Amino acid sequence: MRIDVIGTPAVAGPDGILSGTALGGRRAQVALVALALERGGIPADRLAARIWPDDPPRTWPVALRGVIRAIRSATAEIGGGENRLITTVPGGYRISEGTEVDLVAAESSVRTAIELAAAGRLRAALDVAEPLTRLRGEQVLPGEEGDWLRPHRGALDEVGRRALEIVVTAAGRVGDHGSGVAAGHALVAGWPLEEAAHRLLIEALTAAGDRAGAVGAFERCRTILADELGVDPSAETVRVYLAALSDQAPTARAPIPRRTGSFVGRTAESARLAAAVEAPGLVTLTGVGGVGKSRLAARVGASAGEYPGGRLWVSVEPVSQDALVAATVALALGIPPGTDDAATSVADRLAPLGRTLLVLDGCERSLDGVATLVADLLARCPLLTVLLTSQVALGLRDEAEVRLEPFPAPAGEEWAAGDPLAELLVDRVREGGGDLPLDERTGPAVAELLRRCAGLPLAVELVAAQLTAVPVGDLLDQIDTVVGDDSDPLRAIARGTYDALEPDEAAVFRRISVLEGSVGLAFLRRSVSGGGVAPVRVVRILRELAAGGLVGVDRSGPRWRYRQDDDLHRFARELLVAQGEEEAAFARLADAVRALLPDDARDPPAAYQDAVTDVLGCVRSLFSGGLAGVADGDRCLELAFRLHRYWASTHVMEGRFWLSQLLARYPDAPWAANAVYALGYLDYWSGDTGPAIVELTSAVERLKGRDDSYVARALIYLAGLLDDQDRVDEAIACIRRAMDAARPFGTDLQVAAAMGLGSVLSERGDPDAARYAVEAIELCRGGGSREQLAAALPTAAMVCWQVGALREAAELVEEARPLHTESRRIARVVLLSVSAGLALAGGDPGAAVDIGSLADEEGTDLGVEREMPLIRSVLARAMLAAGDVAGAAGRVAGAIRAATAMGFAYPLAIGLETAALVLRASGAADDPELDLLLTAAAGIRSRGDRPPPAPLRAAVERLRASVPGAATTAAPGSSAAADLALRLLAGVGGVLAPVDAHEDDRTERL
Repeated sequence: MRIDVIGTPAVAGPDGILSGTALGGRRAQVALVALALERGGIPADRLAARIWPDDPPRTWPVALRGVIRAIRSATAEIGGGENRLITTVPGGYRISEGTEVDLVAAESSVRTAIELAAAGRLRAALDVAEPLTRLRGEQVLPGEEGDWLRPHRGALDEVGRRALEIVVTAAGRVGDHGSGVAAGHALVAGWPLEEAAHRLLIEALTAAGDRAGAVGAFERCRTILADELGVDPSAETVRVYLAALSDQAPTARAPIPRRTGSFVGRTAESARLAAAVEAPGLVTLTGVGGVGKSRLAARVGASAGEYPGGRLWVSVEPVSQDALVAATVALALGIPPGTDDAATSVADRLAPLGRTLLVLDGCERSLDGVATLVADLLARCPLLTVLLTSQVALGLRDEAEVRLEPFPAPAGEEWAAGDPLAELLVDRVREGGGDLPLDERTGPAVAELLRRCAGLPLAVELVAAQLTAVPVGDLLDQIDTVVGDDSDPLRAIARGTYDALEPDEAAVFRRISVLEGSVGLAFLRRSVSGGGVAPVRVVRILRELAAGGLVGVDRSGPRWRYRQDDDLHRFARELLVAQGEEEAAFARLADAVRALLPDDARDPPAAYQDAVTDVLGCVRSLFSGGLAGVADGDRCLELAFRLHRYWASTHVMEGRFWLSQLLARYPDAPWAANAVYALGYLDYWSGDTGPAIVELTSAVERLKGRDDSYVARALIYLAGLLDDQDRVDEAIACIRRAMDAARPFGTDLQVAAAMGLGSVLSERGDPDAARYAVEAIELCRGGGSREQLAAALPTAAMVCWQVGALREAAELVEEARPLHTESRRIARVVLLSVSAGLALAGGDPGAAVDIGSLADEEGTDLGVEREMPLIRSVLARAMLAAGDVAGAAGRVAGAIRAATAMGFAYPLAIGLETAALVLRASGAADDPELDLLLTAAAGIRSRGDRPPPAPLRAAVERLRASVPGAATTAAPGSSAAADLALRLLAGVGGVLAPVDAHEDDRTERL
């Protein structure tokens, strides 16, 4: 018998199940649960008190016997009558021996999961723990109250908590970061005051490469602890947070994969490879396909040497065009590739990291592109070790080659004891749920099978997958080709397996080759079905392909994910090309991507962002196919345009890369005009003014009469760019054109145009800018969408802050904050920037530092370069106000570098002014040097009639008044001033110099 106390009470017996009212009324259910939770029995009076907690009847002994009798009677029909479920004992009752209780079983299961995880059986632990993660104490006899229930509800809460902890840690270790992060969020939601829960979430986000998410998780932890308990995070939580900050973005985004399953042999090769990667330089691990290069590189790369800068892994196997290698590596590492020299971007990011290991896997398809990138990286990064896997060496100077040979095949008719291939075969069969006994009957057949595998581990894994369902003798009969006589035995075994497939199974195997990375069932089904493959057959086909080892399945998460091994992927792609199906496969992939996106490209990306990120490798594969001419170029341009808001919310630079490359390949395609607008939009936020002006001007002309709503949007951004160039009259004229163009398209677009006018005026310090901004928000509240309000509020708050309307700015920020709690998008970066400025103006530099750091982090991740000079300057002033002069120097140096990278000058002014404040406070510059910086800033501002933002103005004016000659010195060039500021800031120490009488209240001064 089994009693369920979680959820609706139920009893399962040999003849059926009864639950809820079928067991009786409330009293019967309470009595049953109470007896199930007290396995040793309950005195009658205590049981009665639980059934009638407030007013038991005077004849409660009789009533209690009636309740018990009713339960026995109800359960008699399923085998629980008489004493088979409830036993009468002296003075009371108890559950009969042998009766199971689901809560007790759950406690046992979570202990089993803990033991499995401790033993390294992570996937088994996940299988046990995942169903337990949804258990909560409130599910025990819901609706009932009583002190007697508390310990049992607490026990179930503990089961749910421990299960979530297991999933967070184990899922991350097997590479299922999505499940790990989801469990971390659930853990924090259920136990918000448990610091350990917050630490696990921060670690899961860091492992998943979401550094900004880790920062946000720490901030929420700190806020909750302060508000609820009045304490700060513990030293341990701070340590985890600092580790997340110090974990470089490339390391977090591109970790070395954790390979599951046993690893056999290769002791000598592992030692040789580990020794080779100890020193900086190039090491190439070569060998034929299927020999195990990737697995050995992952094993050695994860454990050998000391690499404080990180251990990075990028697969370049899908890249068939040499020109795309550097950009692919940059995108995989989370580095903005730009549109020109991605190799320089990668080198600039890796060089400061020091000793770093970069593994490039599967290089043989693009050897020239890999060689060019590697030569550039090694020349610029003296402490970098690059480990390649390739079928052939690059042939570069000082390249160290480690050759990986196939395992020796059995010499006779019997496998040898301790033979690594035999061990691998048995292990893989067992991991697949089968059994391969090695005895005198099977030994000869196994030896023959291993000879046909030619010493290639991947070939062994292919046949092992089939041996879970096919006996070894039958499998030998099935393989037609004698592998030893074939120049490529792996392909021969794969071909033998492939030839045995049904036509629709073979078609799916070929079509998967245009997908990159692991994909879920729904997307895969859309990508491969049709043309002879029925959608309802896809699940069964995948099962057959997995059984034959032709497709790998990751079963660790709530949804299975599928992928092909690189060598099989290449084989499948060759078959696809040979069949003339490549264009059709990419067309299906384009349809699958399009199905994820809304019909209106202006829709907010939150609804589809996760879905696109989940298949981003496939999107990149599609666009690479477009560049190679095997996917429809115009369709690629359409999808790239529809993704422009996704890229604005995730990674601006990647969007710029694909749009620029596709437009160069298909400049006159029908969707090119929309794509030009999208590129101009992203270039605007990147601060790349010159190209953005050209692109948006072109979009206005090309879209006029075709899509006038985008004409209005292009004019709005174009006005901002003209304003950047100090062409204020043209900017205002452009805004007015945008207002006229926006009228037919409703409130949202009119609000955006009106906000553009407020932005132009705020840059000139015009107080009327605040009025325009507030009126635009009122218009949006009256008839605009929630999405437009979310987008407009941060901009309106920024406009008000710039002109000193701080009360209005604060009100707008408070209204905007609930709309941007979790999103990562440009509007949130602007909101954080304003919030930091308001905190600084309000005399709370600590809050300004926290908020400004988050703004810097998220803005950098998104590639929103045009916002960086202001964000970092405000952050530097906040750090200075808090006494952290060294931190302030670092941030303002970053502001100056960001400003000098832009195509317009005025953002440099605030960086130079902030640098002067930091240098004066530190004593690292004399008056003539400060004079040069301030005079250069004043010259930049006078050219565009751009005063400093009102809240930051007073500090600069006081400093300028205290520096002799500031009003008369000739202004140096912008570049010279920036170089001087960076040189002086590099010498700033970590101790503030003494301050004068005018500086005793630094917070007020700044």
